[in-house]
Amino acid sequence: MKLIVLAQLPPPVHGQSLMVRTLVEGLPAHGIQVFHVNLGLSRDAADIGRWRCGKIFSLLVACFRVYRIRRKHGPIPLYYVPAPGKRGALYRDWIAMLLARPLNGSLVLHWHAVGLGHWLDTQANFLERAITKLLLGRAALSLVLAEELASDPIDLDARQTFILPNGIPDPGEPPPREPRNPAAPCKLLYLGLCNEEKGLFELLEALAIAHARQPGCFHLTVAGHFLSQEDEQRFRQLAAPLGTAVRYVGFAGEHTKHALMREADVFCFPTHYPHEGQPLVLLEALAHDLPIVTTRWRAIPGMLPSAHTWIVEPGRPTLLAEALREARSSPRPGGASRRFFLENYTADTHLAALAAALRTIQRDRIAESQD
Repeated sequence: MKLIVLAQLPPPVHGQSLMVRTLVEGLPAHGIQVFHVNLGLSRDAADIGRWRCGKIFSLLVACFRVYRIRRKHGPIPLYYVPAPGKRGALYRDWIAMLLARPLNGSLVLHWHAVGLGHWLDTQANFLERAITKLLLGRAALSLVLAEELASDPIDLDARQTFILPNGIPDPGEPPPREPRNPAAPCKLLYLGLCNEEKGLFELLEALAIAHARQPGCFHLTVAGHFLSQEDEQRFRQLAAPLGTAVRYVGFAGEHTKHALMREADVFCFPTHYPHEGQPLVLLEALAHDLPIVTTRWRAIPGMLPSAHTWIVEPGRPTLLAEALREARSSPRPGGASRRFFLENYTADTHLAALAAALRTIQRDRIAESQD
C-alpha cells in the first residue's frame, strides 16, 4: 500500500509534528510506502494556526508536489491533519483539499487537534459550514485519538472512524529512584508551552498556596518556550515571590527532556488548552514512571491509569495545590505507570493500529471494484 502524507515535521516541535514524524519514519516497516510532503507552514510555536501570507506559497508548492507524486505513481490515498476550530487554519485546509484531495475519495483525516466540529456548530456561518462539509466531508477514514473525542468531526460524515491513541518511542527503563526524603522539597516538573491555556500560571498560583501552608515543600522546574513577551513577563511576576523554588530551563530537547523526567518526583500539566487532544508529555511521564497531576480536560482522564494520577478541575489552583500535596506524600508508582504505558502507548502499538486502519481503505476499494 502507498500513502501520501501532507503534513509538517518538526520544527516546530509539538505533539502533532512529532506524531507525523513517527508515522513517516515508522509506517514503512509495516508494509506501507510513504511519500511525505512537508507543509512547512509554521516557523515556530507562535506561528502554529496563525494566518500568514507566506503560508499560501508554501501550501501551493506542497500541493504541486502531491500532484507530481500522483502523476508518477497513480491514485494514492492522502493523509492530512485538519485544523482545529481556527478560521485561518480552516481556510488553509480548504485550499489544500481543493488542490490535493484525491478524486477517488481516499482521504484520511487524523484529528490531532480537536474543536472543529464544535466551532462549526457554534461560531461558523452557514457558508463556512457548507464549504467545510463539501471539502473535508465524506473522507474514507477519520482517525480520532480517544472515544471522548469521536463526536467532534462527526458532522463530516466519514465513511469509517477509528479510535487511534497516540504512541511514542520508549525512552527506556528509568533508573531506580532513591527513596524520597520527606523533609526534602518534592521536585515538580512542568514541560510544554509556557502560557495560561497550558496551565503554567495556574500551577504557579497553586505552588504559592502550597508554600504558604508549608514553605519549601516543592521545587518546580519549568521547561518550554513562551509564545509572547507578555506570557514571559507574567511568568516571572508569579515566580518571583517563590524565589529559588522555581527554575526555568527554556526549551528542552530530547536528551534534556528525558534527563528532567528522570530527576522529577511528580509531573504536573494542568492544561485547559481549547484544542488539546492527547498530550504526548503525559505519555512521556508515564513512560518514566512518574506520578501525574493534571486536569479533567478533553480526553485526559480516560487516557491515564487511576493509580498514581490526580485529576482536578481546571481553573481551581486551591484544588491543584491539594492534589500536589497528596502526590507528594503518596508512594511512588513502582513501575505501575510505566507498565500502563508499555501496554497502551508505545510507538509500535500505535503504528500497527494505524497500518491496520489504513489497509481498510485498500480492502474497501477492492470490494467496490468487485461489486
